[in-house]
Amino acid sequence: MDAPSPASGTAQAAWLLLAHSAIGRQHVKNGAPCQDAHRLIPVEAGRGVAVVCDGAGSAKESQLGAWLAANRAAHLFKDHMLATGWRFPADLDEWRAASHGLMLQTAGFLHRVAAAAHREFKALACTVIVVVYSPCGALVCHIGDGRAALRDGLGIWRAAMTPFKGEEANQTIFITSDLWRENPAFLGCHLFEEPITGFALMSDGCETHAFQINRYDEENGIYIQLNDPYPPFFEPLRTQLLELHQQGHPQAKLDEEWREFIESGTRGLRLEPDDKTMILGILKPCR
Repeated sequence: MDAPSPASGTAQAAWLLLAHSAIGRQHVKNGAPCQDAHRLIPVEAGRGVAVVCDGAGSAKESQLGAWLAANRAAHLFKDHMLATGWRFPADLDEWRAASHGLMLQTAGFLHRVAAAAHREFKALACTVIVVVYSPCGALVCHIGDGRAALRDGLGIWRAAMTPFKGEEANQTIFITSDLWRENPAFLGCHLFEEPITGFALMSDGCETHAFQINRYDEENGIYIQLNDPYPPFFEPLRTQLLELHQQGHPQAKLDEEWREFIESGTRGLRLEPDDKTMILGILKPCR
């Protein structure tokens, strides 16, 4: 992403940023920890990096893996973007190559931590979603499932990734998997070189509340898979949070509101059995 000129107005752009990870009801019932983690690094001129990781339920130390991966990936992608002057990649192949290298470094870091602590590398299994955001566009890459969405200049929310789902329920790939390391095609990568006014990324514990993920086809008696951000979920949130901000509420108050919303803001979220993480970015209106 090329640095915007002062005349464009985007250099003064600023985001309202919210992020929270909450434990799911099933994890509370089972005495398990929250296996989600996130990291958000705002940088400059309305640009930054957001990461969400979801630890594998079958991996006994995935909560540690998710925390390590979220922090390491966020810093690696931030450093990469700073080193390139936030230049937008020439094409998807360039972004895929850069993303693959950065994810390999993240996985290598987890491997070294596991070896130093005499832990199994696979025990740190987690999914990873990275969004590099700017008012001028966004770069997205991911390993495994979860969801991400972008809001364009017309106010339309669009899916920013397609989650990797296996043939069996809850089957996906993780940063500890061989599949994506040996075949970069299993690393989801997307470029959005157009102005955006909002973004969201989330673990799969939030997806049924924020996305339309299937529709029943009565004529054929089958469910059709969808990947559509749900405007009645996102737009009221955007309006309410912007109003609180414009009324002068401090970031701490907005963070508290966001925490309460993710934990119990709707009946579905309150009863959600899985861990829930969502990062939401709202571009503040220019004054």
